[in-house]
Amino acid sequence: MDVPLPPAPAAPPTPTHNGPKRKRAAVPDGRLFRSWESWVVFGLGLLLTGLAWLLLTEQNHRLAEARFRALSSDLAGDVTERLDTYEQMLQGAVAMVDAGGGQVSRTEWRAYVTGLHVEDRYPGIQGIGYAKRVKASDREQHEAALHAAGFYSYRVTPEGERSEYFPIVYIEPFASRNLRAFGFDMHAEPTRQTAMERARSTGTAAATARLRLVQETEEDVQPGFLIYVPVYDQTLPLTTPADRREALLGFVYSPFRAHDLMRSIMGQGASQLLDIRVYDGAEATPDALMFDSAPSREAFRDTLRIQVFGRPWTLVLSGTHAFEDSVASATPRAVLFAGLIITLLLVATVNSVLQDRDRMAELRRSYDALALARAEAEQANAAKSRFLAAASHDLRQPLQTLGIYLHMIGEQADNARLRKLVDAAGEGFEATQRLLNSLMDIATLETGVISPQLAELDLPVFLERICEEGRLEAAGKGLGFRVTCGGARVTTDPAMLERIVRNLLSNALKYTHSGTIRVTCRQARGFTAIKVQDTGPGIPQDRLHLIFEDFYQIGNPERDRRKGLGLGLATVARLSRLLGYRVRVLSRPGRGAIFLVEIPDEAPSPRQTTETVASLV
Repeated sequence: MDVPLPPAPAAPPTPTHNGPKRKRAAVPDGRLFRSWESWVVFGLGLLLTGLAWLLLTEQNHRLAEARFRALSSDLAGDVTERLDTYEQMLQGAVAMVDAGGGQVSRTEWRAYVTGLHVEDRYPGIQGIGYAKRVKASDREQHEAALHAAGFYSYRVTPEGERSEYFPIVYIEPFASRNLRAFGFDMHAEPTRQTAMERARSTGTAAATARLRLVQETEEDVQPGFLIYVPVYDQTLPLTTPADRREALLGFVYSPFRAHDLMRSIMGQGASQLLDIRVYDGAEATPDALMFDSAPSREAFRDTLRIQVFGRPWTLVLSGTHAFEDSVASATPRAVLFAGLIITLLLVATVNSVLQDRDRMAELRRSYDALALARAEAEQANAAKSRFLAAASHDLRQPLQTLGIYLHMIGEQADNARLRKLVDAAGEGFEATQRLLNSLMDIATLETGVISPQLAELDLPVFLERICEEGRLEAAGKGLGFRVTCGGARVTTDPAMLERIVRNLLSNALKYTHSGTIRVTCRQARGFTAIKVQDTGPGIPQDRLHLIFEDFYQIGNPERDRRKGLGLGLATVARLSRLLGYRVRVLSRPGRGAIFLVEIPDEAPSPRQTTETVASLV
C-alpha cells in the first residue's frame, strides 16, 4: 500500500517589523553531489553494482563455457559412434565371407548390402565393397573369369606389373559413381596401400589419410577416406603379422565422402549450435582440412583429437550465433541498470537529509527568529517525511531486484571484507522483505527446492478453520458466505493446500461485490474436489488462459499495487503442479467463476494441472 502523506504543517508566524531581522534559510542548489557524504554513497553504490555485474558476468561465462565443452564432447562422441557403427557393418560383411569359406558370390554380396539399406540408414557412406587379393600369376585368369560373368570390359587398373593386386570386384550399390571403382587396384596407390598394410598386419580396421576417391567426378568434389577390414583364410594360422600377411584373402571396405558424412552427423541438431572443422592428422593445417561447416568464430572454441581406426583426426569446434544467443543473459545488464538507479536515489535521499541538516543549523543560529525557525524545521521535516515515503514506495521494485542480486553476491563472496560490505548492504533492505514475500514464494516454487509433506487431513474441519476469516470479510462487504462439506479425509500437504484455498478465497472476495461465495467439497471416483464459487463479474473467454500467469490481473491495467501483485492464481497453479492436483476454472462473463481443485485419492506425479473450460456449471 502507498504510505499516506502527512498533513501540511501550520503556516509559520509572520515576524513583526520590530523583531530582529532573520537570516535567509538554506535552499537547494540543484547539485546532485553537494557534499562528501553524497560522493561516498555514490562510490559505494557504484562499487557494489560493479561487483555484482562482474560476478554475474563471470558466472554466465563459466556456465556458457561448460555448456560449450559438453556440446563439443557430445559431437566428437557422435562422430566416433557413427564410425564405430560403420565398422560393425563391415565386420558383418567379413563374417559373411568367413561363413562361405572365404568365398562369396555377387548375388550374396548384393543381398547383404541391400538388406542394410545403406543409402537410408547409413548417410555419408558411398557403398560397401570387396577388394580381392590376386597374385601376379593369377591376374589374366581373374580378368577372364569376370569376362565370363558378363563384364566384358573389366580389367585391373591401373596398368603395370606388381607382385599382387587388390582390385575391387564387388561394390554396392553397383551404380552411378561406384561404377568408376570397379576393377581399381587400391593397393597401387600409396595412401590406400599404407592403410591396407596396417589392417593386414594388425588384423583390425584401418582408415586411410585424406584422399580423393575414384568415385569423384568434376562436380562437387569432396575430400574422402576409406576404412579397410581384412579378410583372412581361417584355415591358416593368424598368430603373427607374417601369418596374417600370408593368409590374407582381401579387404572389405567402404569409401566415405567427408562432407556427406559430417553433414549427416551435424544434421542431428548440433549444426544449429556448433561449427566444426575436421582435419586429418594431429595438426590443423589447411592441406589436411576434410570438412568445414562454416567460418570459425573465436568467442567459444575448442580443439579435440580422436582416433579413427589408427588415424588421428583433429576437430576444431566453435559456437555459432545461435549458441551465443542461447547462453546470453540480460541479468548482468539488469543488475547494472537497477544498481545505478538505486544509487542515484540513495544519493538524493542523502542530499535531502543534508539539506534538512543545513536548514536546522541555520535556524539555530538565529534566536530572534526561533518561532519562524521552528515552523520551517517542521516544514522541512514534513517535506522529508513525504520524500522518504514516496522514495520508499518508488524504491520497492528496484530494491527487490537489488536484494536478489545482493544475496547472489553474498553466496559468491570469497573474502571477509566483501562479505562485510554485502551484509551491511543487506541490512538496509530487510524492511522491504514483507512486500517481496509473494515473489519469493513464486521463485521458491519455480526452483522446486521444496517438496510436499503429506499427512492425513480432516477436510471439513480444515475448510471451516481457514474459511473463518473469509466469512468475516464477506460479512463486512455485505456478501453471503456458505461452506458445505460432508465427511471427507484426504492425504495432502496441509500448508500447501491451505495456501491454495486461501488464494482462491482471496480472489473471490476481491472481485465479488454482491451475491454469495460458496465453498464446497465432494467426493468422486478417484478424487475429492474442493469448489470455490463466486458471483463476481466472471472471466472473459479470451482471458481464461491468462489468469494463472504471473502478475496478470483483470481490471487493473494501471498496475495499482493496492489491488495486489497478480500472483495469487499463479501461486495456486504452481502449488497444484507440485502436489499433482488438477485445477479447473469454469466461467462466463456476468455469471461469476468456479474454481475446482481435484485432490486424487493416490498422490500422482507432478504434472500440468491448470485447465480452463468456457462454460459455467
